[in-house]
Amino acid sequence: MGFTPNATDEYTMSYVNQHGTKGTPPYAGSDPRQTARFWQWPYWDKESWYFISRTALTSKSYLKARLFYDRFKNLLSAFDDNTYSTQKKGSSFNSYYNDDTKGGSLEYGNQLAERHTLKASVHYKQDRHRENNAGEPVRTFEDQTLSIGIEDVYRLTSRLSLVPGLSYNARKSLRAENYESTTKLITPFAGNNSTAFNAQAGLFFSPSTQRQVSFTVARKTRFATIKDRYSYRMGAAIPNPDLKAESALHLEAAYSDQISLARPGRSLTLQTSLFYSRLTDAIQQVNNVQPGVYQFQNTGQAEFYGGDVSVKVPISADVQAGAQYSYIHRQNLSNPDLKFVDVPDHKIFVYAQAQFLRRAALVGSVDYNSARYSTSYGIQAGSFLVANVKGSVRLQRYVSLEGGINNLFDRNYALAEGFPEPGRNFFVNVVITNL
Repeated sequence: MGFTPNATDEYTMSYVNQHGTKGTPPYAGSDPRQTARFWQWPYWDKESWYFISRTALTSKSYLKARLFYDRFKNLLSAFDDNTYSTQKKGSSFNSYYNDDTKGGSLEYGNQLAERHTLKASVHYKQDRHRENNAGEPVRTFEDQTLSIGIEDVYRLTSRLSLVPGLSYNARKSLRAENYESTTKLITPFAGNNSTAFNAQAGLFFSPSTQRQVSFTVARKTRFATIKDRYSYRMGAAIPNPDLKAESALHLEAAYSDQISLARPGRSLTLQTSLFYSRLTDAIQQVNNVQPGVYQFQNTGQAEFYGGDVSVKVPISADVQAGAQYSYIHRQNLSNPDLKFVDVPDHKIFVYAQAQFLRRAALVGSVDYNSARYSTSYGIQAGSFLVANVKGSVRLQRYVSLEGGINNLFDRNYALAEGFPEPGRNFFVNVVITNL
């Protein structure tokens, strides 16, 4: 629901209510250190309220406001075996979550002079997590996070801009409770507070309206979340209340261009970037700290580096093709035997799209991922190549019918070792837009 009283101001209120159920497949890989878990979520519900506004204070200044409240509840039921019918083993349980988060932000912008546009912001949120197994008392965890930032867009010339920024960030642990199953008592976890000053600067050069070159450097901090520090992850992990914040120095160079082709009105779009990140006190999942159990730890120095390039090419007035390649290499410098998980070094995405008679379209795509680590001790999910195809036709002004095939060649692949993705599957959608 939105309200726009004039050309510069807007006020929007949104509400989301989602009710869901879900399951997860048991482990089906070859790693002897992994065990199969027979889990289901009978309900997975979320409710959100969100307010957004933008108000022009003067012809050159504005104020943006955002307020939100989000509530999340679920039940995890762990069963004895793949019949999902009994809960008699010690590994079986019913676990209840009842979470909420609330907060907001203010952003102020002002064009102080012809070449200076100042922006300042403040962000606040409070997260609360409550959990218990059936028959146990409720444990509560609360964090409070505050961030204050300022940025100046300084136009050195009509084509060159410098954008420096500075922020102060603080995360305070308000409450963290641990349940001792042997004594059946709740005791406090150690508190964990973090503060950080972050800074960044970017240089942006636009030799023409179609071309831009940029260089950025930033010092950023990632605070360990409630889950990182205190969660047992249903018996799969060991809490680490002393987990420190992770900091990183990021360097990036980027280039974008629109290159005119032989035919008038058509241009090739090119975007590319290179980056390097040096991490201190890297937060990393360390597997098998105890047999079959992992922990998030500060593992020392690490570096990430890589780049990406994407191209869009208009083949004709009705046909367009594109490709994207991404490379990222992540390694722990302090302990090279510890592997970062879940991200492949190489990704390639290629697509082609054709339009027919302004009412129908056909899209085909191919997605390649190289192998990725699923555990810090080196177990991998293999590389894969998957093809997809989708067609759509506009039935009426606002109504379209679309359908397609995912995993066209029925490849057996996984994003995490031991958890195969779906084989060939078909879908049909009715889409209603622009009412």
